[in-house]
Amino acid sequence: MDTWQTFLVPVASDRASMEAIAVAAAAAKARRGRLHLLHVIEVGRSMPLNVELDQESRRAQQIIEKAEAAAAEFGCQGVRSVVVQAREAGPAIVEEARSQKADVIVLGLPPFEGEDRPFALGPTAEYLLRHAPCEVWLIRRPMRDAYRGGGLETR
Repeated sequence: MDTWQTFLVPVASDRASMEAIAVAAAAAKARRGRLHLLHVIEVGRSMPLNVELDQESRRAQQIIEKAEAAAAEFGCQGVRSVVVQAREAGPAIVEEARSQKADVIVLGLPPFEGEDRPFALGPTAEYLLRHAPCEVWLIRRPMRDAYRGGGLETR
């Protein structure tokens, strides 16, 4: 617990990511740790992995800038950020966690959307729970909160 210094937060353009940033920033600030933000552009298998995706790159930069601003609002200094291209987000997050020697990955999950699998996490969270080299914190709001006027942002 006391050794948490490096917090990796995968970010997207959703409210769950902003909540994960809030949790990670508070923990990093309290421990004088560092916050590392990551956005993964998933590249379809029909394209080369190093293909230039101008529109996706611009969108990724906007997402990172919004995430950095949120971290600054929470008082977190020295935030690092990176955008990577990968086939799938899970392995890219694990690789970034290893390269940054992350102590914790903080992943925001959207509220439950279906009754058929109420505890479904999604492929990225499941991959992280199985392969992460560090602790994984999953942040998920209850579904009832999504309908209380706070609303959900869409992608």
